[in-house]
Amino acid sequence: MVHEIGLVGLDSSHPGAFAEILSERDDTTVAAVWDSGAVRSEAYTEEFCERHGARRYDDPAEMAGAVDGAMVLTVDWGTHAPLAEPFLAEGVPTLVDKPLAGRLVDVEAIAEAARDGGAGLAGGSALPFHPSVASLAEDGGLRTVYCVGYGDPFFYGVHPVDVVRTLTGADWTSVDPRSEPGQAVGVRFEDGSASTVRFDGSAEDASFGVLSVGDRTRTAHVEGTEEELHRMYGPFLAAFVDVVEGRRDERERLVDGASLLLAVDAALESGEVVTPESDALAGVEKDGAAFLADYSPYY
Repeated sequence: MVHEIGLVGLDSSHPGAFAEILSERDDTTVAAVWDSGAVRSEAYTEEFCERHGARRYDDPAEMAGAVDGAMVLTVDWGTHAPLAEPFLAEGVPTLVDKPLAGRLVDVEAIAEAARDGGAGLAGGSALPFHPSVASLAEDGGLRTVYCVGYGDPFFYGVHPVDVVRTLTGADWTSVDPRSEPGQAVGVRFEDGSASTVRFDGSAEDASFGVLSVGDRTRTAHVEGTEEELHRMYGPFLAAFVDVVEGRRDERERLVDGASLLLAVDAALESGEVVTPESDALAGVEKDGAAFLADYSPYY
């Protein structure tokens, strides 16, 4: 069976890269596209649709009844909840690109829509799916994870945050801002695991570093090259296809990771420990539209 996938938003480099991989698979095709025009030109969108043989929609909600899976890929994370909800309500498995949302109420709205519609949910950062990072999850036992990222602590900070949440495999319980040099937090998880995440690594080589200490001590280093991106995008999209086919659901991990990212922002901003019950967490408002105003895609 070939699954028809709809792409919602062409803002970043992700839709192009993802579409190429989906088109190379024998079980998926890019069948539908919607774009707001906030970043891409009319000519770009038309050429994209023509290249992939996709139907262009003027209203993304109309796409919900015509696809087997949807991918919400807009850069403005404030649009993720309203764009994803019509698909989730119709029971359409949906991938929501990183970061999931910029406020807790939107995270909860996405989770509720997926639950009520019985739809599988996927998305977030692709970094946990890079083979060198994913292999660290095979080590058992309680663990301590150190992860270093770079760039904007929210938009790019989702990468190390999703890594530590995925490797520990448990919900977070507290975020503690660290006094060490740089922007760093400590995170505690329900199973007793712990992590330290630093967000201001060097952007010069655009790389991420992970140290996992459990039954074994191992490391992973992922550079921001096109080759390394492709190595993580492949399994990331394979996991989404598993969601489309009902063999997998990333909802719990994705939603908890999204709230953890908001807690990290609250902890760095306030200098105080943040828990899931903290008023500071519910008060986080990250402006995706403002980020989009200064955004330009890699290609």
